[in-house]
Amino acid sequence: MKPLHSFIVQIPKKFKDELSFNGGTLKIITKFDEFASRVNNAKIIGVPNGVDESNIGKTLYFHHHVVMEQKYDIGENLFLVNYDPAGGYANHAISIEDEDGNFTMLGDWCFILPPVEKEEDTNSSILILSLEEKPELEGEVFALPADTEWIGASPGNVVGYTKDSDYTMELQDGTKVYRMRITELMYAKED
Repeated sequence: MKPLHSFIVQIPKKFKDELSFNGGTLKIITKFDEFASRVNNAKIIGVPNGVDESNIGKTLYFHHHVVMEQKYDIGENLFLVNYDPAGGYANHAISIEDEDGNFTMLGDWCFILPPVEKEEDTNSSILILSLEEKPELEGEVFALPADTEWIGASPGNVVGYTKDSDYTMELQDGTKVYRMRITELMYAKED
């Protein structure tokens, strides 16, 4: 099957409902935090016109609506992921990750690393976690779409972003990032 305007991905389970530890597993009841439990990446089975077919088999990161809305479910654990190379709200395809862990951002999406948490030792052996002293709504650029030099930021820069644009996603290696649109970036700090 050759999709015209969407990626096709294979999603065996729509929710992360198990936690593995010490050789065992724990079942998670996802209805209490359904939003955080939604799967947001899957293997690419088909690519839309204009996208290189060598991406088939790689990992696609996508908007959480894909697993929630019935219209994207085409059966047999296959789902459509809307794609618009120009970006915009109809583009649910966020990024492609290759076998080497390299990211290609799609449309107008970018990944921002959240502020780093610091551990503070105490005499009582109680571990205190606190956010590094940074102004609110800032993070480090992790990945940007191609041809975005015009925004004045690049990976490694600390940027500010608009309120409520910091939706958390987890990458395959466990790294937590915020996914947002480049239009939600407000400034880049100078070194």
